[in-house]
Amino acid sequence: MKKENKNKKSQLFKVGFFFLIVGILVFTSNPLLKLKNEVFEEMRLAIFQLSINEENTTINNINTENLEVTVEDNKQAEENDKKANYTYIGELSIPKIKLKRGFVSKDSKYNNIEYNIAIAKEASYPDKERGNFILMAHSGTAYISFFDKLYKLELGDKATVSYKAKDYTYKLTKIYNQPKTGQVAIYRDPTKKTLTLITCTHNDDYNQTIYIFEEV
Repeated sequence: MKKENKNKKSQLFKVGFFFLIVGILVFTSNPLLKLKNEVFEEMRLAIFQLSINEENTTINNINTENLEVTVEDNKQAEENDKKANYTYIGELSIPKIKLKRGFVSKDSKYNNIEYNIAIAKEASYPDKERGNFILMAHSGTAYISFFDKLYKLELGDKATVSYKAKDYTYKLTKIYNQPKTGQVAIYRDPTKKTLTLITCTHNDDYNQTIYIFEEV
């Protein structure tokens, strides 16, 4: 009789354990699904960490000190610009703010925001399928502040990049700010060809603004 009771208890334990496992799976299925969706969303957003610290000699650090150019430095920058022998490989044009400026190749010594609109080292050129062409420049009142009017742009505004005898037209789809920490996160749709412009936020010493355009 004792043995029979023992077997029943064992069976009840096994059944109870089974339902316990099932219950755990049921109650945790939604959090797991949510976690999976969050992971896929992170992948879809394709967050790229773009380094713009002092060790990056190609881009330089965008900060408020660099933007505070004196009149003397401003004149010197203009003189240097006229003397420099730029070999432009393309041009950025934004009609709304009357911006038209060439850009040099990534390996040029003039691919630097102290001279030009600079191409980020992490950027792909406009002819790459689903690529991200990333450009950076100063804002403010200095001669080299080529992105000083970007703050006037609105969603839907157009930009054109001319590269290798072909024009690529983009539409502004996203604008957001991030603190100046030495890095920016670029949120874009990785299934589309994009143009990203980065500069300091207008009338703000602590943030930078990222403009995401998608090809049309």
